[in-house]
Amino acid sequence: MRLGLCAAWLLLAAAAVAQDARPDPLAPLAHWVGGQWVSTVKSASGEEGRILRSYEWSFDRRVLVGRSFGERGGKRVQTHYTLYVWNPESQRIEFTDVIDQGGFGVGFVEPRDGQIYLEARIVGNDRHPHWRAWVTREADDAESFRIEAEQKGAWAPFGT
Repeated sequence: MRLGLCAAWLLLAAAAVAQDARPDPLAPLAHWVGGQWVSTVKSASGEEGRILRSYEWSFDRRVLVGRSFGERGGKRVQTHYTLYVWNPESQRIEFTDVIDQGGFGVGFVEPRDGQIYLEARIVGNDRHPHWRAWVTREADDAESFRIEAEQKGAWAPFGT
């Protein structure tokens, strides 16, 4: 009986070690956690604004929660809550981006040409365009974003 119990505990311990040894599928986004990311953005029309983002882990690093809001003239104009998760079926990071003005985005993240590529299709908000972005990590740990929005069926510059 004791031998069987010891064997069961050893199997459980081995499974826990094996699970902890798995690569972290959200690792490409881990550097976003901690502090606050502040971006100054300029739209294609030349309008400037700021986006403030923060990220934290949830569910033992299985979910990355992002919170962001835009500022124009010091006034908060839009808030997003984004949940990033690893989808084992598609083998990529996917996200749901809930928009305070209604609707949500369903998207994915993947590495492309040394950058992080994000793309989202918006559901339930005809005023908010589908978007895609390329994120480049800079030498000083800053990041630059190039954003495009889908307008009339074609991709057009939306901001940087």
